[in-house]
Amino acid sequence: MAAVTTLIALATSPAHATPTRATCGVERWTVKTLQDRPRLLPVKNTTIRYLVTRPAPASLPYTRLPFERHVFRVTAAVILVRHEAGDDLHVVLVDGSGRTMIAEAPAPSCTGGATPTRRAQMASARAAVRVCSRARVTGVAFFDFFHGQTGVAPNAIELHPVLGFRCLLG
Repeated sequence: MAAVTTLIALATSPAHATPTRATCGVERWTVKTLQDRPRLLPVKNTTIRYLVTRPAPASLPYTRLPFERHVFRVTAAVILVRHEAGDDLHVVLVDGSGRTMIAEAPAPSCTGGATPTRRAQMASARAAVRVCSRARVTGVAFFDFFHGQTGVAPNAIELHPVLGFRCLLG
């Protein structure tokens, strides 16, 4: 529980605060923000355990991997929300066994090439993101590079972008 408290304390920026410098990301950015306009598979309910145990790819191409067409919905605690340099909201999810993974909600100003429907989903989800003890988070599977991210999964899988977010009662 001390680790959870520490991570919550790190969330110094509220979800709706404006960062000092608004710039979009670079690495695999069209994939991260659906600007490659992929045909995504239907939403599947799953667990953090399932996602963090998927095999990591040997290398990451600039384009979308087949597994990155999957949309997953997980229920987890949200223990950290903070702005990243690329203006994403970095969200750390944790399950009941302490496994963590990252979800990312890009800034609407950084999703211009995505379809209007996907842009609306991303913007709505981002507006709802907050720290809470139990949330339902829907997002697209995405393998990132390891670069010292807080809450990174062992295989660096993320839900990026987040397409739906809702804190749950109880």
